[in-house]
Amino acid sequence: MNRIVKIIALVLLLAMLASSLFVALAASEVKELPRADDVAGERTGVADYTLTTLDGKELRLSSLRGKPVLLDFFSATCQHCQAHAPFIVEMARKYPTLTVINLASNNQFVDGEKVEEYRRAANIKNTIAYAPYALFAAYLQPNEQGIVGVPQAVLFDAQGKITAHFTKWTDADKPAIEAAIAKQIK
Repeated sequence: MNRIVKIIALVLLLAMLASSLFVALAASEVKELPRADDVAGERTGVADYTLTTLDGKELRLSSLRGKPVLLDFFSATCQHCQAHAPFIVEMARKYPTLTVINLASNNQFVDGEKVEEYRRAANIKNTIAYAPYALFAAYLQPNEQGIVGVPQAVLFDAQGKITAHFTKWTDADKPAIEAAIAKQIK
Protein backbone atom coordinates (compact mmCIF):
# COMPACT_ATOMS: atom_id res chain seq x y z
CA MET A 1 0.00 0.00 0.00
CA ASN A 2 2.83 2.39 0.85
CA ARG A 3 4.31 1.87 -2.60
CA ILE A 4 0.98 2.70 -4.29
CA VAL A 5 0.72 5.94 -2.29
CA LYS A 6 4.25 6.91 -3.37
CA ILE A 7 3.42 6.18 -7.02
CA ILE A 8 0.24 8.25 -6.82
CA ALA A 9 2.13 11.10 -5.16
CA LEU A 10 4.80 10.96 -7.86
CA VAL A 11 2.19 10.99 -10.63
CA LEU A 12 0.43 13.97 -9.05
CA LEU A 13 3.74 15.81 -8.67
CA LEU A 14 4.62 15.17 -12.31
CA ALA A 15 1.16 16.33 -13.40
CA MET A 16 1.57 19.55 -11.41
CA LEU A 17 5.01 20.15 -12.91
CA ALA A 18 3.74 19.53 -16.44
CA SER A 19 0.79 21.86 -15.84
CA SER A 20 3.10 24.58 -14.51
CA LEU A 21 5.38 24.18 -17.51
CA PHE A 22 2.41 24.42 -19.91
CA VAL A 23 1.15 27.60 -18.20
CA ALA A 24 4.63 29.13 -18.27
CA LEU A 25 5.09 28.33 -21.96
CA ALA A 26 1.65 29.63 -22.82
CA ALA A 27 2.28 32.83 -20.87
CA SER A 28 5.60 33.41 -22.63
CA GLU A 29 3.94 32.79 -26.00
CA VAL A 30 1.20 35.30 -25.22
CA LYS A 31 3.82 37.93 -24.31
CA GLU A 32 5.59 37.43 -27.62
CA LEU A 33 2.50 37.44 -29.81
CA PRO A 34 0.00 40.31 -30.03
CA ARG A 35 -3.55 39.75 -28.91
CA ALA A 36 -6.71 40.86 -30.68
CA ASP A 37 -8.39 43.96 -29.29
CA ASP A 38 -11.50 42.23 -28.03
CA VAL A 39 -13.24 45.03 -26.15
CA ALA A 40 -17.01 44.54 -26.33
CA GLY A 41 -18.40 46.45 -29.29
CA GLU A 42 -14.93 47.48 -30.48
CA ARG A 43 -13.47 44.37 -32.00
CA THR A 44 -10.79 45.97 -34.08
CA GLY A 45 -9.30 43.06 -35.88
CA VAL A 46 -6.69 40.48 -36.47
CA ALA A 47 -3.47 40.43 -34.53
CA ASP A 48 -0.41 39.71 -36.64
CA TYR A 49 0.49 36.09 -36.08
CA THR A 50 2.84 33.96 -38.12
CA LEU A 51 1.43 30.51 -38.77
CA THR A 52 3.02 27.34 -40.10
CA THR A 53 0.97 25.71 -42.83
CA LEU A 54 0.44 21.99 -43.19
CA ASP A 55 3.03 21.97 -45.99
CA GLY A 56 5.61 23.72 -43.76
CA LYS A 57 5.38 27.25 -45.18
CA GLU A 58 5.01 30.38 -43.05
CA LEU A 59 1.91 32.55 -43.36
CA ARG A 60 1.58 35.98 -41.73
CA LEU A 61 -1.99 36.95 -41.03
CA SER A 62 -1.16 40.57 -41.89
CA SER A 63 -0.47 39.44 -45.48
CA LEU A 64 -4.20 38.75 -45.84
CA ARG A 65 -5.28 42.38 -45.41
CA GLY A 66 -7.34 43.58 -48.33
CA LYS A 67 -9.29 40.31 -48.47
CA PRO A 68 -12.18 39.00 -46.37
CA VAL A 69 -10.87 36.16 -44.20
CA LEU A 70 -12.51 33.33 -42.31
CA LEU A 71 -10.35 31.74 -39.61
CA ASP A 72 -11.80 28.30 -38.89
CA PHE A 73 -10.52 26.85 -35.60
CA PHE A 74 -10.69 23.06 -35.41
CA SER A 75 -9.21 19.92 -33.94
CA ALA A 76 -8.70 16.94 -36.23
CA THR A 77 -10.08 14.60 -33.59
CA CYS A 78 -13.23 16.64 -32.87
CA GLN A 79 -16.45 15.06 -34.18
CA HIS A 80 -18.24 18.43 -34.29
CA CYS A 81 -15.36 19.85 -36.35
CA GLN A 82 -15.59 16.94 -38.76
CA ALA A 83 -19.34 17.51 -39.08
CA HIS A 84 -19.02 21.22 -39.86
CA ALA A 85 -16.03 20.90 -42.23
CA PRO A 86 -18.18 20.25 -45.35
CA PHE A 87 -20.02 23.52 -44.74
CA ILE A 88 -16.72 25.43 -44.51
CA VAL A 89 -15.53 23.72 -47.70
CA GLU A 90 -18.81 24.71 -49.40
CA MET A 91 -18.40 28.36 -48.31
CA ALA A 92 -14.83 28.41 -49.65
CA ARG A 93 -16.06 26.98 -52.96
CA LYS A 94 -19.12 29.24 -53.22
CA TYR A 95 -17.21 32.42 -52.30
CA PRO A 96 -13.80 32.08 -53.98
CA THR A 97 -12.72 35.61 -52.97
CA LEU A 98 -13.07 34.63 -49.31
CA THR A 99 -9.75 33.50 -47.87
CA VAL A 100 -10.42 30.53 -45.60
CA ILE A 101 -7.68 29.43 -43.22
CA ASN A 102 -8.39 26.25 -41.26
CA LEU A 103 -6.47 26.42 -37.98
CA ALA A 104 -5.51 23.16 -36.29
CA SER A 105 -5.12 23.25 -32.54
CA ASN A 106 -1.61 22.91 -31.13
CA ASN A 107 -2.26 19.40 -29.87
CA GLN A 108 -2.21 18.30 -33.51
CA PHE A 109 1.21 19.86 -34.19
CA VAL A 110 3.20 16.74 -33.41
CA ASP A 111 0.84 14.54 -35.37
CA GLY A 112 0.42 16.15 -38.77
CA GLU A 113 -0.94 12.87 -40.11
CA LYS A 114 -4.21 13.35 -38.17
CA VAL A 115 -4.56 16.83 -39.65
CA GLU A 116 -3.77 15.47 -43.12
CA GLU A 117 -6.41 12.75 -42.67
CA TYR A 118 -8.91 15.43 -41.62
CA ARG A 119 -8.02 17.48 -44.73
CA ARG A 120 -8.49 14.49 -47.03
CA ALA A 121 -11.74 13.32 -45.39
CA ALA A 122 -13.28 16.81 -45.61
CA ASN A 123 -11.81 17.48 -49.07
CA ILE A 124 -10.32 20.77 -47.84
CA LYS A 125 -8.57 22.65 -50.64
CA ASN A 126 -7.78 25.89 -48.79
CA THR A 127 -4.88 26.53 -46.43
CA ILE A 128 -4.54 24.57 -43.21
CA ALA A 129 -2.17 25.99 -40.62
CA TYR A 130 -1.17 25.18 -37.07
CA ALA A 131 -2.33 27.89 -34.71
CA PRO A 132 -0.19 28.90 -31.75
CA TYR A 133 -1.90 28.67 -28.37
CA ALA A 134 -2.01 32.48 -28.15
CA LEU A 135 -4.10 32.70 -31.32
CA PHE A 136 -6.67 30.29 -29.90
CA ALA A 137 -6.63 32.24 -26.62
CA ALA A 138 -7.12 35.53 -28.47
CA TYR A 139 -10.16 34.50 -30.49
CA LEU A 140 -12.04 31.55 -28.99
CA GLN A 141 -15.17 32.43 -27.07
CA PRO A 142 -17.47 30.40 -24.83
CA ASN A 143 -20.50 28.86 -26.50
CA GLU A 144 -24.04 29.01 -25.06
CA GLN A 145 -23.09 26.43 -22.42
CA GLY A 146 -20.06 28.50 -21.37
CA ILE A 147 -17.59 26.04 -22.89
CA VAL A 148 -14.62 27.32 -24.86
CA GLY A 149 -13.89 24.82 -27.58
CA VAL A 150 -13.93 24.09 -31.27
CA PRO A 151 -15.23 24.35 -33.90
CA GLN A 152 -15.34 28.12 -34.01
CA ALA A 153 -14.73 30.63 -36.76
CA VAL A 154 -13.97 34.34 -36.89
CA LEU A 155 -14.85 36.40 -39.97
CA PHE A 156 -12.81 39.49 -40.88
CA ASP A 157 -13.63 42.11 -43.48
CA ALA A 158 -11.05 43.27 -46.04
CA GLN A 159 -9.76 45.89 -43.57
CA GLY A 160 -9.03 43.19 -41.00
CA LYS A 161 -11.92 44.04 -38.66
CA ILE A 162 -13.90 41.27 -37.01
CA THR A 163 -17.42 41.22 -38.42
CA ALA A 164 -18.71 37.93 -36.97
CA HIS A 165 -17.77 35.15 -34.57
CA PHE A 166 -19.38 31.76 -34.97
CA THR A 167 -19.60 29.30 -32.08
CA LYS A 168 -22.65 27.34 -33.29
CA TRP A 169 -22.84 25.14 -36.38
CA THR A 170 -26.34 23.67 -36.45
CA ASP A 171 -28.23 23.52 -39.73
CA ALA A 172 -30.42 26.34 -38.39
CA ASP A 173 -27.33 28.56 -37.93
CA LYS A 174 -25.89 28.01 -41.40
CA PRO A 175 -28.07 30.57 -43.27
CA ALA A 176 -26.98 33.33 -40.86
CA ILE A 177 -23.34 32.27 -41.19
CA GLU A 178 -23.57 32.29 -44.97
CA ALA A 179 -25.32 35.68 -44.92
CA ALA A 180 -22.48 37.14 -42.82
CA ILE A 181 -19.93 35.71 -45.27
CA ALA A 182 -21.86 36.91 -48.34
CA LYS A 183 -22.01 40.43 -46.87
CA GLN A 184 -18.19 40.56 -46.90
CA ILE A 185 -17.96 39.49 -50.54
CA LYS A 186 -18.52 42.42 -52.83
